[in-house]
Parts: sequence; structure tokens; C-alpha cells
Amino acid sequence: MNLILKKFIKDPKNIGAIAPSSNRSAKKIAELVNLKSTKNIIEIGGGTGALSQFIKNKNLTIIERDKDLYEVLKRKYKCNNIVHSCGLAYLKNVNEEYGLIISIPMMKNDVKLNLINIINQHLSENKIQWFIILGYRYFNQFEQLRFKNKKRHLVINNIPPAFIWHYF
Repeated sequence: MNLILKKFIKDPKNIGAIAPSSNRSAKKIAELVNLKSTKNIIEIGGGTGALSQFIKNKNLTIIERDKDLYEVLKRKYKCNNIVHSCGLAYLKNVNEEYGLIISIPMMKNDVKLNLINIINQHLSENKIQWFIILGYRYFNQFEQLRFKNKKRHLVINNIPPAFIWHYF
């Protein structure tokens, strides 16, 4: 049994996925990220690094609050900045231009609302350039974001099938 599923079974309220991102969804997100000119990338919910491995030529900071998953990331991605922290707490202190990736498909509503507030604040301060999130929902669960554009991508070869929402 994979580490993320074990952690989800043990603590489903605090682990937002049942499995690492599939290679197909990770590659699709990385394709979007790697085409961007933004150099500073923040990934919240790095898990086991399924997505991180495909991000190239960027200053990648991976945020993971689970201690065991953080240790996995530290071992696998020695060249990246790996931070053991709550993603929301980390974002509140970002003072540079960045792009944001979140691969936490099952997010609690209060966390989502706090995230929307932080992103909209950073938009008004010209810090965040774009936001990409992996989820299982067809509908736009981040419609309160003030980005001018959004696109939805379907990844069928994911368990369960996933939607990648790209706000820019």
C-alpha cells in the first residue's frame, strides 16, 4: 500500500489525497508550469514528489506539512527548497513574484476559503502570477479568484479521473 493511502486511512481529515498524482496528471501540470516565464514556483502538498520530478529550470519550493512525507521529499529532492510547514502559513509570508501549484484534491472548505483570500491579496499586490490546482471536481471550486482567465483540463488516466484548473 502506498504511503499516501496509508496516511489517508489513518487521518483522512488531514491528508488531502488517496494516492500520489499519476504521471499523466503530473506531466500535464508540469507542461503548463514549464512553459511559464515565472521562475519562483511554490508547490503546496508535495506528497511523495510525483509532480516535483517534472518541474524543470525553476526555483521550486515544496511545502509539505506531514513530517513523514516531508522526509521523503528531503531525501528525493536535495536540490530544491523543501519546507515542513502549513502551506497557508507559508504563503502569508511570501514577498516575491511566484506561481502556485497545489496537488491536494480533497481540500477542507475553511482551508479553501483562506487560500482564496491569500491568493486574491497576492493578486492585488502583483505577487502571484498564476495558480494551478489538481482536483476531482468538474465545476470551478475557486470561482471567487480574481484571475482574468481560467482553463480546465481533464486527465482521464488518473485514479479517480482528475481535473486540472489553471488560473492566470
